Amino acid sequence: MILVARPDGQGAWRLLLSLLLFAFWEAGSGQLHYSVPEEAKHGTFVGHIAQDLGLELAELVPRLFRVASKSRLDLLEVNLQNGILFVNSRIDREELCGRSAECSIHLEVIVDRPMQVFHVEVEVKDINDNPPVFPATQKNLFISETRALDSHFSLEGASDADIGTNALLTYRLSPNEYFSLKVPTNDEQVKPLELVLKKPLDREVASEVLLVLKATDGGKPELTGTVEILITVLDVNDNAPVFDKAVYHVKLLENARNGTLVIRLNASDLDEGANSHILYFFETDVSPNIEASFRIDSDSGEIKVNGKIDFEETKLWKIQIKAIDKGNPPMFGHCTILIEVLDINDNAPELVITSLLLAVREDAPLGTVIALISVTDPDSSANGRVTCTLTPHIPFKLVSTFKNYYSLVLDSTLDRESISHYELVVTARDGGLPSLSATASLSVEVVDVNDNAPAFAQPEYTVFVKENNPPGCHIFTVSAQDADTQENAQVSYSLVERRVGERALSSYVSVHAESGKVYALQPLDHEELELLRFQVSARDAGVPPLGSNVTLQVFVLDENDNAPELLAPRAGSMVGAVTEVVSRSLGPGHVVAKVRAVDADSGYNAWLSYELQPAAGSARSLFRVGLYTGEISTTRALDEADVPRQRLLVLVKDHGEPALTATATVLVSLVESNQVPKASSRASSSAVGPEAALVDVNVYLIIAICAVSSLLVLTLLLYTALRCSAPPSEGACGPGKPRLVCSSAVGSWSYSQQRRQRVCSGEGPPKADLMAFSPSVPPSSGSGDGVQQEIFETRRGLGAPRLLLSLLLLAFREEGSGQIHYSVPEEAKHGTFVGRIAQDLGLELAELVPRLFRVASKGRGDLLEVNLQNGILFVNSRIDREELCGRSAECSIHLEVIVDRPLQVFHVEVEVKDINDNPPVFSLREQKLLIYESKQLDSRFPLEGASDADIEENALLTYRLSQNEYFSLESSTNSKQTKRLSLILKKSLDREKTPELNLVLTATDGGKPELTGTVQLFVHVLDVNDNDPEFDQSEYKVRLMENAAKETLVIKLNATDRDEGVNGEVTYSLMSIKPNGRLLFTLDENNGEVRVNGNLDYEENKFYEIEVQATDKGTPPMAGHCTVWVEILDTNDNSPEVVVTSLSLPVREDTQPSTVIALISVSDLDAGVNGQVTCSLTPNVPFKIVSTFKNYYSLVLDSALDRESVSSYDLVVTARDGGSPSLWATASVSVEVADVNDNAPVFPQHEYTVFVKENNPPGCHIFTVSAQDADTQENAQVSYSLVERRVGERALSSYVSVHAESGKVYALQPLDHEELELLQFQVSARDAGVPPLGSNVTLQVFVLDENDNAPALLAPRAGSAGGAVAELVSRCAR
Repeated sequence: MILVARPDGQGAWRLLLSLLLFAFWEAGSGQLHYSVPEEAKHGTFVGHIAQDLGLELAELVPRLFRVASKSRLDLLEVNLQNGILFVNSRIDREELCGRSAECSIHLEVIVDRPMQVFHVEVEVKDINDNPPVFPATQKNLFISETRALDSHFSLEGASDADIGTNALLTYRLSPNEYFSLKVPTNDEQVKPLELVLKKPLDREVASEVLLVLKATDGGKPELTGTVEILITVLDVNDNAPVFDKAVYHVKLLENARNGTLVIRLNASDLDEGANSHILYFFETDVSPNIEASFRIDSDSGEIKVNGKIDFEETKLWKIQIKAIDKGNPPMFGHCTILIEVLDINDNAPELVITSLLLAVREDAPLGTVIALISVTDPDSSANGRVTCTLTPHIPFKLVSTFKNYYSLVLDSTLDRESISHYELVVTARDGGLPSLSATASLSVEVVDVNDNAPAFAQPEYTVFVKENNPPGCHIFTVSAQDADTQENAQVSYSLVERRVGERALSSYVSVHAESGKVYALQPLDHEELELLRFQVSARDAGVPPLGSNVTLQVFVLDENDNAPELLAPRAGSMVGAVTEVVSRSLGPGHVVAKVRAVDADSGYNAWLSYELQPAAGSARSLFRVGLYTGEISTTRALDEADVPRQRLLVLVKDHGEPALTATATVLVSLVESNQVPKASSRASSSAVGPEAALVDVNVYLIIAICAVSSLLVLTLLLYTALRCSAPPSEGACGPGKPRLVCSSAVGSWSYSQQRRQRVCSGEGPPKADLMAFSPSVPPSSGSGDGVQQEIFETRRGLGAPRLLLSLLLLAFREEGSGQIHYSVPEEAKHGTFVGRIAQDLGLELAELVPRLFRVASKGRGDLLEVNLQNGILFVNSRIDREELCGRSAECSIHLEVIVDRPLQVFHVEVEVKDINDNPPVFSLREQKLLIYESKQLDSRFPLEGASDADIEENALLTYRLSQNEYFSLESSTNSKQTKRLSLILKKSLDREKTPELNLVLTATDGGKPELTGTVQLFVHVLDVNDNDPEFDQSEYKVRLMENAAKETLVIKLNATDRDEGVNGEVTYSLMSIKPNGRLLFTLDENNGEVRVNGNLDYEENKFYEIEVQATDKGTPPMAGHCTVWVEILDTNDNSPEVVVTSLSLPVREDTQPSTVIALISVSDLDAGVNGQVTCSLTPNVPFKIVSTFKNYYSLVLDSALDRESVSSYDLVVTARDGGSPSLWATASVSVEVADVNDNAPVFPQHEYTVFVKENNPPGCHIFTVSAQDADTQENAQVSYSLVERRVGERALSSYVSVHAESGKVYALQPLDHEELELLQFQVSARDAGVPPLGSNVTLQVFVLDENDNAPALLAPRAGSAGGAVAELVSRCAR
């Protein structure tokens, strides 16, 4: 507060001043207007303020002329000497008023006596003292190089603190080829500046663009501001990787090991970062063979061997490689690697043998062609040159015939019986280093010629056959071996007919023609025929047949089929009964009779033994019989007791099995010796000779049987030993297995196949006297020659023609086989004429069939055929050149024409001519191309061409692309079908307009008629982040109540991006909030909702400018911008503010009513009725509020004051706005009532009594007087003084003094009660007011006695000395 108080004793002037001032305010305070330019120098004249206010210069000081301001007080000052208002300090309009259009300094000029208040408004004029200022000295912009032309990029303009034309800015952009500047018109000042792209950016050409934006204001002189705009061109993946070469040529040895480096590729990409990071891959359409044989390191680009590299399979690898960068979207580069595989000698020659005469007649002439041999070696050059050799020391040789064809011919005579077949080894060896070889085994069977007659193992066989055999009994098997084979070795047997006695041989025996088994046609009788001798003839089936004979001696062995036959003892006697008369006198051992028997059998069967049958009931017989002699003799001497008539039974038994017997009855009569007849004696004596002879015969027979048996056993042993030691004989087709023939006791025969013959018995024990065996009989052998391929049918012929054929063929081979060439178009119909092959070969039609004309081919043998009736070669089945030869330029069918008698081989080559029967074919019916819309014009996109299975002109392809506005086709008219085509971009793609293109690529071959093939090209335009997110509006205007709660939705923004995928996903971000309101709002980056985040105060900012950026998720990201203008609506949230400027405080209590006490200014930051303020004052006070100017009020005195009654007033000024609900504010004003000296000092009492001891020290304080003055300050400032008078002869002031300020009374000298017992005086109290007022008080000072005087002795008497008294006192006194 400004408190001004001046003493003024003239109440009338004050009253007049108050009345005039009141009248002045009632009429309305006047207001002066001045103007001054800002930045005016110190002392700059503003105005004659005193003169303009009607004030005299002389009264400025007395009237306390002074200036008050709500703003800075030191900006303007008044020279009180001349009354001029001048600039005192620097005035900066921008500091004072910011960008407000009006800027004034409000002054209140106050003068006293009487008090007057004047309102002076000094307008501060703007000068162009502020240059345009950009927010930053450098602005960084990041712009993708793919931005489309006419893309706009917002720039924040400069700001100029000046106003009017001084702040009217123009902009100029430094010259450049890429950008222009778009400046909004005056009506669009809310819009930002924009850079407009007028030339496509290319980071690889210019990675940065530095621009200078200059802002110039409209002041005089012009001021400028600049900002450097550094534009960093963000890399977009717009450059495809580029290889050093489009085609790489590499040579690689076949069979290179896995991991062998083939080539290290290098592709470069002009982009940067991930866009230039390159990965290498095989093209997606490479064959599986390439992927199996090679691998590529995606990072380094190294291609290494990963499988088998075979020159023979693939001589040239054509590998398509693509390089892909890591950009988004990725870009592709392509190259071709031609890998030439160098041959190494890793393939052994291959042999193919076509057998012609693998069964060769042993009488074949020299030079006969046995087989055709073709050799191949997949290797090349010397590695593929093959020479053939044959197993040495054989009767064959190799003869080269045509190119890699050889003939195996007979070089010397054959003998099948010596060597029946040959295992030949043909060795083919190439010329590589080291040389490789291959072998082929060829089995040549020597075909038999009937040059060997059947041969029996022995010229004669002895066969033993038991008699009484059943008719048709097999008695022996003859076997003749023929060294030849097949029909030449097919032996048939027959009897050599002759007479046996009166009968034919064939009535006795027969022989089986095939098996050689000899059968007895009727039972043989040993007794009738002991030996049958005949010959068997063996004859083969050859032409002419050959044969030989073998002699069989068949001994008919005796069987025990004849029982012993008893002989009559004498002529005329009965057989089987012997009657003898014996004398009783005979002694023991005497022969009394003899039984004679014979057996028609022989051997053991005819060996008889005799047994005497015991008589029934007799203990011991008198007689006995000789075992082998049949003689009956006595066993003891006869006596009388013996029965005279003895009956003896003699059993005659042979040794056969089973034994046969006969019984003879011998009747012996015992008589006395003298009764024996003499005739009997003679008979007996005469019979001795024959009996003795018979005994002798039996002995000899036994001896003979034993000798024969021993000789037979020895013979068998020798024969067995010889057979076991002899090597097994082999038949024509293999070794025959000997068969063991054994006889058994029951006459059965068994066979057992063994490696050698053995002698054994059958079911029973062996018999030494009967054993028969036969030589080995080979089983009927089948013929198998093992020929792999039978081309010729072997025919028998004369030796001379075959020899001539061989000589002719050998001569033909020596000269070199001729070759005939034909041609035939593929797909020719069945029966199409090819050539007169018989005529061209010089063959007669009549000899084709007899000479076995035939055609052989290494490939399919059914394609061509020869009509043997007319000798024409014709098409037999469909010939497809592409199936036969693929894409080889030459295609032929190689035929080998073979005729026999003599054997000739001709080579015929039939060229298959290509016809246009195959249309161009694309590998896929549909091809999908994924192309980014950012591709530059003239970009090339490889296409896989069509392939045509035909060759030459028929495979010469031309291409045509369907009409479209985006692509053209690049192809060469003479390019082969393997060359890649390319689509060339001739119009920029825009996925947002055309996401797909359907094209048709047509391939036409050069054949007649033309054939075509098509492929659908589906071009999918891939999205590139080339579209900014776009808001629905560039500006949004929103009204928002101040103090809105946190999270209150301000607006939900929506930006759309025409791109797709992540390129179309939009996020939102706050770029700026002006003025400085970043913390007041939040933005949800996903849904674009702007919400309140802080306290919005209308009084602080009425508008907020929110710059929002919508950014997509592409790479690089694109951004769109919008401005949200938020208008804050006022709410009555601000109480009025009261500012009291005190002018006359304290207020003199004699101040006249209407005197201005204070100036009151009120303000309310709210707007409208919320900011309309009315003021009121505390009631029942002597003051009131008077409105003076706008929101200015005066606090004036309304009634008289009495400070002594109320010395101060605590006033409350209430300012209330017009809002609803209304808000108010109060300001307390303490009004001190300034004292006027209208009260004299007053002592509490009129008189004071003071007691002071005598002999006080000098200056001793004896009392304090005090007077009270109801006034204050100087009016209440009391000073004390003595009212001077005489005390006795001395002045009062010599006794006492009073302190003027404190009222303390001091005794200036010691008082002496004995001298002055009472001192009475007055003290005056006077205030310091003008005029001063005073009063007196009386003090009575009583001096109190002190014992300061000793008693004085009085003389007892006059004249006597004081202090001495002489008296007499009685002792008896009490």
